[in-house]
Amino acid sequence: MRNLYGGLVGTKVVVITIQREDIERRDLEQALASLNRLIDSREALEASNGTISLMVSGYDNDPRELHLIPEVRAFFQELDEQFPFWFHVCTRIEHSLRMIFAMLADLEPVALDDPPGAIGYQFSNDDLNDFVGQRMIAMRALHATHKFDVDESERIADLVISYFSNVAGA
Repeated sequence: MRNLYGGLVGTKVVVITIQREDIERRDLEQALASLNRLIDSREALEASNGTISLMVSGYDNDPRELHLIPEVRAFFQELDEQFPFWFHVCTRIEHSLRMIFAMLADLEPVALDDPPGAIGYQFSNDDLNDFVGQRMIAMRALHATHKFDVDESERIADLVISYFSNVAGA
């Protein structure tokens, strides 16, 4: 079957759900086990390219956005230290990469005019550039380790840059 999304999404999408209990215990084991299987060989890299959508479960009744919950931010910061390969595994069409960035960035609240009283969050372009640059280095090192196709690696890099260009321009 032909992939209509041209590398934005893999041939399948797998949802990895991170449970509130794991976040509160700071238990990275299950998430890391699921994620590391996706990158442990060239074949795994080929199969996992753009296939992951991340979800966080258990905070539906919390009125805060996930990136404002300290234990969620701390969990993702620790997870990212051990698994910085998001650009390879995450889809490049939905929320996952934005969510990870929001968990790691220094976001500043700003008042919005519409609707009155609404709060938005801004980040510096330096934070975005650092986030993209560091994870791009990690992805390219991973690809080199497993002798992943160089042209495909560059195509993924271009898609990620395009994805985050849209974030910065939004």
